[in-house]
Amino acid sequence: MTDHAKQAAQSAGTCPLCGKANGCAGAAGRSHEECWCMNEIFPQEILKRIPKEYLGKACICKECLEAFKRDGG
Repeated sequence: MTDHAKQAAQSAGTCPLCGKANGCAGAAGRSHEECWCMNEIFPQEILKRIPKEYLGKACICKECLEAFKRDGG
């Protein structure tokens, strides 16, 4: 695996907002249908916080999503 591929795999499993593990089933090599996020709603406002270089490449973690919802965005 190249350094670029390792970095991409690592970023896919890392929350782009806090830098912690995001628990993404797809990044772990499992089916996306198994992922915790499949039963969640992600407000557009939180998605706008993702840095452009991570859009479509890394998932927000459950803790960031819960904090966003709890704190009202």
